[in-house]
Amino acid sequence: MTTANNYAKRILETLQARQERVQWEAFIVEMLQKLELSQEERARATKKYEALGRHVAAKLGIADTDAHVFVQGSMRTQTTVSPRGNQNFDLDIVVKLTGPRVHSVTNPEPFFQAFGEALKGIQGADDPTAKRRCWRLNYPGEPFYFDVTPALPDSRSMGVATDLRVRDPDTRWSPSNPEEFADWFCTIAKKRFSFHRGLREMVIKAETQVTPIPDAPVGIDDILRRGIQLMKLHRDNYYWNFSDERKDAKPISVILVTLAGNAYNHMVTHEQTAYSSPIEVLLELVDRMPRGIVTDGRNYRVSNPALATENFADRWNSDGGLRVREFNTWQKQLVTDLEALFAEEYSKKSETRIRSVFGQYGVEAWKASLASPLQGLLAAVPGQPRTNPTMVRPQGSKNTLA
Repeated sequence: MTTANNYAKRILETLQARQERVQWEAFIVEMLQKLELSQEERARATKKYEALGRHVAAKLGIADTDAHVFVQGSMRTQTTVSPRGNQNFDLDIVVKLTGPRVHSVTNPEPFFQAFGEALKGIQGADDPTAKRRCWRLNYPGEPFYFDVTPALPDSRSMGVATDLRVRDPDTRWSPSNPEEFADWFCTIAKKRFSFHRGLREMVIKAETQVTPIPDAPVGIDDILRRGIQLMKLHRDNYYWNFSDERKDAKPISVILVTLAGNAYNHMVTHEQTAYSSPIEVLLELVDRMPRGIVTDGRNYRVSNPALATENFADRWNSDGGLRVREFNTWQKQLVTDLEALFAEEYSKKSETRIRSVFGQYGVEAWKASLASPLQGLLAAVPGQPRTNPTMVRPQGSKNTLA
């Protein structure tokens, strides 16, 4: 048994001795339920998302079929986290352009600027703002904005494969493969530990109907996705009051998703029977993430599992060590905070302790859990009867885990 396993099991044994494991799992469920767009907001986002591709194709003078629009990032992997305060949801969108009009494009800058011009005039949206690889499209009055990345097929597979190239101000073109990366992650997220089977009979047989962004249901016992959401929530709360320089250097989501995905895949493949609860898996994922970073002491690499030439940590190698320091500092703080959180008696937790780890969402969920019957992360949601639902629940419903 590894040192990391001992660490996670020690905390789990403490929780079980106080009969508080189920309480903490219910707390996590209550908190993460608050991190999704509502059904109505998703419907509006979907409508705007679908109209965007048609608008761009018309402005660029290409056929609708030559503008393939799809979501990437947290919306595609279904690990979205509600932003803190008055900030809006960030929906990452890729517009893959094909056809004769773009076949011969070699210079990324004119291509990138022309795409930005094509985004102007979209109904309900402000003029776009240029970022490193994408254009930000704000929708005043909506709780979301779009980060729209124009992409071209890799020159060796024009119009066929999912390998893409996108504009990068430092390297001209950067390789990308968001579709296959999402497929890699979703395949891993479906895998289950032995303890899942023992708890299956306790799980509500509900399925979550997800809108076209994305189009796959979220499992009620999806530990990997929920664990990543929890990591993101802690990260965002941790960096809330820091300087802009530190905020800009905080661990990016795709690195967290990759490191957690690799760790989970190893655990569920090679240590199938070593874990007995979701909270133990979560603690182990957090502890193992640094192991997935490849370094020779000077340069760092977190490879895209679906495209070996893409290094998600490429900016770690040109910032004087700022980003790797921030990752290590944050990850150690998360380990410390989780251990401190679980070390004290559940009912005696202070709002200050909960807020310091998970923000106001955590405080609200903690209060709700103290006042409601408590189930487990793999059992019924607090307050929901153990019966089969008579209708499909939408993504973001207060009565589902997704």
